[in-house]
Amino acid sequence: MCGIVGWFGKGRAPDLAPALDRLRHRGPDGEGQWIKVIGDHTIALGHRRLAILDLSEAGNQPMIAPENDVVISYNGEIYNYLELRRELQSIGVRFRSTSDTEVILQGYLHWGKDVLQRLRGMFAFVLWDGHSQLLWLVRDRLGLKPLFYSLLKNGIVFASEIKALFELGVEPHINPKSIDLFLTYLYIPPPQTAFSHVQELPPGHFLEISLDDVLRPPRPVRYWSPPLPDGRIQRKHLPECVEEIREELSIAVKQHMVADVPIGAFLSGGVDSTTVVGLAQRCTPYPLRTFSMVFGKEAHLYDERVYAREVAAWFGTDHSEIEVNPNLMELLPQIFEHFDQPFGNPTAILAYELSKQTRSAVTVALAGDGGDEIFMGYPRYVGMALAQFTGKLPLPVRTWTARRLSPYVRDSLEGDHSYRRIREFLESLAMPPEKQYMSWVGYFSPEERRALLRPEYWTDERSEEYLLRLFKERPGLSPVEQAGYVDLLSFLPNNVLTYGDRMSMAHSLELRTPFCDHVLVEKVLRIPARFRLRFLKPKYLLKAAIRNLVPPTTLKRSKIGFNPPIAIWLRKDLEELLNRFLAPSAIADVGVFNEKAVTQLLFLLRSRQKDVSLQVWALLVIQAWMMATRKRATRLLQKNG
Repeated sequence: MCGIVGWFGKGRAPDLAPALDRLRHRGPDGEGQWIKVIGDHTIALGHRRLAILDLSEAGNQPMIAPENDVVISYNGEIYNYLELRRELQSIGVRFRSTSDTEVILQGYLHWGKDVLQRLRGMFAFVLWDGHSQLLWLVRDRLGLKPLFYSLLKNGIVFASEIKALFELGVEPHINPKSIDLFLTYLYIPPPQTAFSHVQELPPGHFLEISLDDVLRPPRPVRYWSPPLPDGRIQRKHLPECVEEIREELSIAVKQHMVADVPIGAFLSGGVDSTTVVGLAQRCTPYPLRTFSMVFGKEAHLYDERVYAREVAAWFGTDHSEIEVNPNLMELLPQIFEHFDQPFGNPTAILAYELSKQTRSAVTVALAGDGGDEIFMGYPRYVGMALAQFTGKLPLPVRTWTARRLSPYVRDSLEGDHSYRRIREFLESLAMPPEKQYMSWVGYFSPEERRALLRPEYWTDERSEEYLLRLFKERPGLSPVEQAGYVDLLSFLPNNVLTYGDRMSMAHSLELRTPFCDHVLVEKVLRIPARFRLRFLKPKYLLKAAIRNLVPPTTLKRSKIGFNPPIAIWLRKDLEELLNRFLAPSAIADVGVFNEKAVTQLLFLLRSRQKDVSLQVWALLVIQAWMMATRKRATRLLQKNG
């Protein structure tokens, strides 16, 4: 795992050293630069290294094939690199290192851009081909590794994180539209970012930039999309599907265990993490190091220590528990710093502390992220399936039911989200499937955003178009399958994988997610949703595949989710933060929100009338981020004179 930066344009390249220094946390084990002048153009690539495979100097980057004039700066892991290496050796290729980086480089030399279809792993890389004078920027299929870029007057700059771009001449002008997007999703979907001059390369896309086009806005090219379900798969094929998924899971986890450094795993005791830990323990003769978060008595609904202990004992792992203390909120400025832009999922707090403690023992950690999206684990999939039945009722009946029953369902303020989900389901009864889904995954409605935002930050109702457009890409799917498709292209990369990458990399910990192996993902997605969510049972197919692997109680327990007790924290331990960032004077100073609307939300939180904890947290994030961004902009202006 590493950090990459670079510049391609006319004239002299900027100094990459400050940008590389800003990415030190992504690669503390080494630094490298490569610069080449081509007429009146210059190409410069930089790299920060976290050594995982081939710890020798032979694995350093940028990696160069001098005789072929091809150079690569790469962030990630290619899990099938040994297979590709053997294939290349069989046709006469000689390697100078044992790294996966050289496999990509030699693969490109022999297969060209077709090498991309052969790579099985997580990656973001920049490759310069001197013969064709093309720069190739690539991001992996599911978006596990980030890549940002910005077009300047005399060239294009790119980096693993936005903060590095600011060291290369990009000005941190805030994109007003991004605030409305953030309040809708609690993240900012690519290609947009929080900054007007910075774009994020979407998952499964690449950029090609030639010498002649270096000053033109690049257009991302999509090279991967999730496959459609295979309608030929019937109930009689289920045993074969179960066996195939069981085998593919084992292969994926085994490949994710390859490293020249110590490996551990996150363990909650849920189905996904238990599956990964069980298969990983089979791959090593030593007790696997496992790590889990635990909470105090006030947050007992979030605490999974009993289940994690049972799983650890079942597999014989070397287990550690990390207790969450709300005092870690003092670290919020550091946490926000690693996102560079607003990010509203408070699970990032847990991921930050879990990664910090895990890194003290291992360099690589396995996680169960992705299992919910491909195996239909979220409650919203059950909701979409139920909505198919209720949708057959006459519209007046659904409208009447929504209006009359939903007001009687009160939210739990202690962490039980089932009441909120029932209320949201009832409220959405009269909506079409795509609007139902949007109402469940969105956080602020257009009406709420209009009341909250000052005019310069309000963008009408267009923020919803991002997910609605994804829904339209697969019109022939069932509503459940459409929801899974949209989650795989939005919620998973922009939310779950984003906080996983940023919070693990903040501590130079490589996070690996076997459920996001694209070969496994493609095989699962070809199985219709009615078999993955059978009898309204989430993860039916996964549980069938691992039935003889995990403790029986793991298959029976209800999903809790990796979430902090944010409602409890906001009402008690974090009251000081609310007073600092959401006081009327702070709201007026930042100038994004209307004071009256913020005051109303705080009243609902403190009076316990409704669970608005995530909404309040989102406002706190925006306020803190805006203050920090303005300070950064001031420092950059002073630095640049």
